[in-house]
Amino acid sequence: MRVLVPAGSAVPGAVLPLDDDEAHHLRVRRAEAGQEVELRDGAGMSGTAQLEREGGRWMVRVTAATHAPHPAPLVLAVGAGDKERFTWLVEKAAELGATAIVPIETERTAGVAAGVQGRHALRLGRRALDSIKQSGARWAMEVRAPVSLPAFLGARADGHAWIADPEGAPPPAAIDGAVTVLVGPEGGFTAAERAAAASAGWQPVRLAPHVLRFETAAIAAAACIAAARERTAP
Repeated sequence: MRVLVPAGSAVPGAVLPLDDDEAHHLRVRRAEAGQEVELRDGAGMSGTAQLEREGGRWMVRVTAATHAPHPAPLVLAVGAGDKERFTWLVEKAAELGATAIVPIETERTAGVAAGVQGRHALRLGRRALDSIKQSGARWAMEVRAPVSLPAFLGARADGHAWIADPEGAPPPAAIDGAVTVLVGPEGGFTAAERAAAASAGWQPVRLAPHVLRFETAAIAAAACIAAARERTAP
């Protein structure tokens, strides 16, 4: 069983109170005082602890903690016009090792009532953090606030900059370093938006033989890059 604690709080010997979400998780799992659990904080820490209970309050006594360096960036910038499908994407992208996800405001998502908005970032961030309880990852994926496509293209991406495109070249079999993948919304980017991305140096990459929905394309990109990095790793 994995338990989440605040970032930077896990020091061997420390006794940490758990928040309501974690306490609920323990009740559902029928945890018992004295049980050993794994710890994650979403900021690189992996550790172990013993559960303690005082009245109705759950706590953990930290027994060990180590820290992993931040992985190479994998940023998914996605034109999302449907927040429910974007929420699903957040969970799955976090499991696949994406380090950040950015909702992109495009011509075809403007004015969509069901689209991702700035007020959704906190809830989506919690979904990303919760996903590491399942995956065991040490770093939680960052969920950024929505940004317009022109503003995003104006901030140069580090490392490889891909734009998902059915007419693009296939992705490389092995890859290292930072990668950012730009994925269009339902209906894709407009011709003007594709031209702007090309002018900014984004390389078209084909992720599948057919046209994909935005959440499928983003997952395909994350899975492709995760596999390529595994092949590249020493």
